[in-house]
Amino acid sequence: MRDGTFTFYALQHRRTHESSWGKPEGKLKKIKKKDKWAFSSWDYFGATAEPWYGRGNDWRPKHRKSQNETHEVWSNTGGCHGWWTFKYAVRALERVRKAGAKGKFDSRDNYDKPMRAVRHEFRLVKVTMSKKTERVSLKNITSFALLGKK
Repeated sequence: MRDGTFTFYALQHRRTHESSWGKPEGKLKKIKKKDKWAFSSWDYFGATAEPWYGRGNDWRPKHRKSQNETHEVWSNTGGCHGWWTFKYAVRALERVRKAGAKGKFDSRDNYDKPMRAVRHEFRLVKVTMSKKTERVSLKNITSFALLGKK
């Protein structure tokens, strides 16, 4: 993580429709109380936003330049996922929207059995964050003061 100001594009999502639990083929019902927008977890949406392919030692990103950017954003911001370049972010947005419409993000049980159809809406947001690291001097502080004791 580096000090500085960083501007990048990130994915956000919220649920819009879902079926009843245990009925993944059932009718999709609109969610009455809309979810708040959330930053899309790379654990869940990342493999679709930035897909990889191949096997064994030949495992590699499908879109190397945009994948490299996501890694740069992650390492420079301390764990945020996104892209410096708007066109890479738009392409990833298109991939997750298309996959979501096909049911890629439906809820599944521990045996990978579909349990509920879930639909999301996705958007891109522009994030600007700043980080500055300063050294703290503990010269005149005793260990008791650090522990809250007098």
